[in-house]
Amino acid sequence: MAIVLFARVGTNYISISTARIIFMIAGASALVLNLFSFQSNKQNPVFTLVFWLGSVVLFVGLIFQFKHWPYHKVIVIVGLAITGISFFLSPSLLTGKSDTSDVLDDPKNQV
Repeated sequence: MAIVLFARVGTNYISISTARIIFMIAGASALVLNLFSFQSNKQNPVFTLVFWLGSVVLFVGLIFQFKHWPYHKVIVIVGLAITGISFFLSPSLLTGKSDTSDVLDDPKNQV
């Protein structure tokens, strides 16, 4: 669907309006399903909250863009910025330590 929407390839097979509807439904369902299946115990809860907030704002901005509503560029930029900031909130970057307990060659794990 993204190829039809953004590159205009395959428009003789599926119309742009149909591709928009499928893209929005698939994006919303993937966002919701991924939100429910996300394993929060592996990540910092602040990172998870900020990342999902940015993802939701970005998705709303894309819907604004498809509907040709005003301020869609601002909403998309804010969503991308929030999502980008969330990557600086990962636990390894905040504390400077990383959990490498599953690495086989880690000298700390050898007996």
